[in-house]
Amino acid sequence: MNSEDLSYLHLAYALAEKARGLTWPNPLVGAVVVKNGTIIARGYHLGPGYPHAEIVAIETAVEPLAGACLYLTLEPCVHWGKTPPCVETLVKIPWQRIVISAFDPNPIVYQKGVAYLQEHGYQVEIGLLEEKNKKLNEAYYKFMTAGIPFVCLKTAASLDGKIATRTFSSQWISSPLSRDYSQLLRGEYQAIMVGIGTILRDDPLLTVRHPQWPHKTITRVIVDSQLKFPPEAKMLSTLDQGEIIIFTTTKAPEKYRLYLEKKGVRIVTFKPTKKGLVPLEKVLEWLGQYHIANLLVEGGGNLIASFLEKKLADKIILFLAPKLIGGLNAPSLFPGQGVADLQEALFLRDISTFHLENDIIIEGYF
Repeated sequence: MNSEDLSYLHLAYALAEKARGLTWPNPLVGAVVVKNGTIIARGYHLGPGYPHAEIVAIETAVEPLAGACLYLTLEPCVHWGKTPPCVETLVKIPWQRIVISAFDPNPIVYQKGVAYLQEHGYQVEIGLLEEKNKKLNEAYYKFMTAGIPFVCLKTAASLDGKIATRTFSSQWISSPLSRDYSQLLRGEYQAIMVGIGTILRDDPLLTVRHPQWPHKTITRVIVDSQLKFPPEAKMLSTLDQGEIIIFTTTKAPEKYRLYLEKKGVRIVTFKPTKKGLVPLEKVLEWLGQYHIANLLVEGGGNLIASFLEKKLADKIILFLAPKLIGGLNAPSLFPGQGVADLQEALFLRDISTFHLENDIIIEGYF
């Protein structure tokens, strides 16, 4: 491998990025074809049912592909899904060489795509920029290896860690630009989750409202152990913008559950925990079986605290506003009992920060 391989793969990754938020539960993949030092084709995967990146590139090549080099960000598939196996198309072309950034973590594909190409006599090089792929497709890797969604917590707090005042006033802690970025972020996820307290207090739509995502739908997930979801909730008028799923417990009134189901809401019931709550582990398992690969948890504080206490979150995005709210009764970012010793504290890794107006945005992984 050489510096040119690196450049072409970076271009393939830039192409893959174009479909961010559109491919779930499929991964982001880009492809570039180079012949005699000239790019003759490029492509990226648009989403389920659309041709995969390498097929798009092949079909748009401006000259014959014989003797060309294929650069691909992810191992080609070997199975029938909504599209045919890509390897069967690839082996019909006399490539000079094939450079693949990473193996596909999908057990159906893992190492099999590369092996198929090698068995057909192709020179295949793999591993360049592999970590970039794991970052780009972090939710896909989690979903394929664990069978549950990648969970990102998103919340806004003051400098003293408050997410609202003592009267529960929280609009708005973050700046207008931060809220715009928050809407942009929603578009990258398949599903968004809040607790029933947020619904009762704010009556949110939980839709994607950003010019970058003019027609994006998102699944709305509500955690509501006693099924207190209000029948007049504004969200009910937006079912065309995304499904509503309420996770509740056997304590929920049967008659009201049937009423909401007739309104078009999906109700999923679990046996409550010892504290009478919805078991979040079961929720994630159900969402995984429902092919939800990533989940944005926006609050409230108790729900976020539950994810933290149970160590079910993979990532957090914190909007830290330059404000001091104070008050013992003002809800905090991480309520609950808390840790007894600093050694038990949750530490973030791979931290990045940036500013939006005067807010500081902190992103990190658990």
